[in-house]
Amino acid sequence: MINRIEPNLPRAGYIVFFAVALLLLPWLGETLFYSKGEPREAIVAVSIIHSGEWILPVNYGEDIPFKPPFLGWLIAVFAYVFNGGVVNEYISRLPSALAALAMVMGGYAWARKVRGTRFAVIFSLVTVCSFEVFRAALACRLDMVLTACMVGAMYLMFYIREYSPRFKGWLYLAVIVLLTCATMTKGPIGSLLPCFVVGVYRLLRRDRFFPTLFKMLGLAAVSLIAPALWFYAAYQKGGEHFYDLMMEENIGRLMGTMSYESHTNPVWYNFMTLAAGLLPWTVLLLASCFSLRRFRPSPLKPAGLFAVTAAVLVVGFYCIPDSKRSVYLLPAYPFICYGIASILDRCASRRPVRFFAWFMAVLAVLAPFALIVLQLYPQPKLPVETIPVWGYFILVLPLGAGIAWMVNRHSPVGHTLVAVWACLVAYVAVGMPMILNPKSDSKAVPELLADSETQIISAGNSRCYSLNFYLDDRLRAVPDIKSAEAYPPGTRVLLPFNTDTTGLYRNFDYRVLLQRGADYRRPLGIAVRK
Repeated sequence: MINRIEPNLPRAGYIVFFAVALLLLPWLGETLFYSKGEPREAIVAVSIIHSGEWILPVNYGEDIPFKPPFLGWLIAVFAYVFNGGVVNEYISRLPSALAALAMVMGGYAWARKVRGTRFAVIFSLVTVCSFEVFRAALACRLDMVLTACMVGAMYLMFYIREYSPRFKGWLYLAVIVLLTCATMTKGPIGSLLPCFVVGVYRLLRRDRFFPTLFKMLGLAAVSLIAPALWFYAAYQKGGEHFYDLMMEENIGRLMGTMSYESHTNPVWYNFMTLAAGLLPWTVLLLASCFSLRRFRPSPLKPAGLFAVTAAVLVVGFYCIPDSKRSVYLLPAYPFICYGIASILDRCASRRPVRFFAWFMAVLAVLAPFALIVLQLYPQPKLPVETIPVWGYFILVLPLGAGIAWMVNRHSPVGHTLVAVWACLVAYVAVGMPMILNPKSDSKAVPELLADSETQIISAGNSRCYSLNFYLDDRLRAVPDIKSAEAYPPGTRVLLPFNTDTTGLYRNFDYRVLLQRGADYRRPLGIAVRK
């Protein structure tokens, strides 16, 4: 192992904080909703604000949320505090971005304690610049809030076990709050999985079995009290329908007994998504394989053992259910990034790191030109939005980072981190809005709202979450097109791609509203009642 004198990095924590904040916070509202996942979560907050119902809000006129409402609560509170009670794209994504920022800074504090400031800076930036973490931090989805609460609780439990700090009771209280928030975000797995991971780690550290078992079960049980109270209150409002939905989403998804197929994938899918989600660091991992012959293994220190335990158990656990998605593995990413940061910090050979520095420098130089070429020569199948003037100044960041390495070629780790960070800033500020905004359903809203008195409904069991968000939860559902015949002339009926249109032309004028509806990525039709 290389013995290195810890460098003097004054205000490193502030640098990390501002780098992560600049990467995430300014651009949250630049990209419109372009798929069904984000507006499906955001509409919960819209229904909370409209109805004042915080326990079991209903959207689309009849739908209750699939998950506990903690994310909806956060969005609604932020809307009241920062935007006059109006939910927009920025407000909807703000909880995820703040959760990611808190998780990264918590990871910085943890890594600084166990490995020093230099490693903490590398670890923090590697974590937030892993594409799956970065993507989840910019999305109005449950997963980043859930991950931040779970990972934060695990960091604190490690700190309590290894350092026996003063005010241990307050730290345990913080753990319970985080586990409670995780449970209120996506169900009991939010508290059970972190306690399982830390329990196994403590046993590997030769703690006694039964005291460890009772302590972890106690933490999990206490963190379930507030969710149980919410569940009871929601059951009083939603009855058996609510109970069946919660059981199917939490127990049925885990046991593979759901009434419908949901993201069913083989085991190897998890490892494929890990390789994609860890980009661009996957390239570094592949390059490091060529230096394995020089690798001299050494016993894992407690932090390393904890990272390996957490990564293996989280990934292993999510290999059990039939339902598999890339975002399920998010709690493992910080601990996998611990290993990647170790390669960057103490690589046995400099060649993999220098190769990766060159790779990122070339990518950083080419990426801005690729966006400009796409702007100048748009493709028919890939419509793009015009880059604003300030966007060209943003594109200078990766270009300058890449050229700086080509000219200087000192400190490959520092140049690599800056190049990756600059590429992601350019992507979120310029690339995402440019490519994804043309795919949004918001362009159809002015036409649908041209007559404010006209009823707008959706036929079939499918839901148009994106349009419903932009219509401010105005959409209502009817079973089929025949049911829409009871509505007055002029009623607009949205027809998702799988709607039965038998007898449509008798009482309706039909045409295609969107060639690519955001919810199903297929044409969305509209029928106007004659």
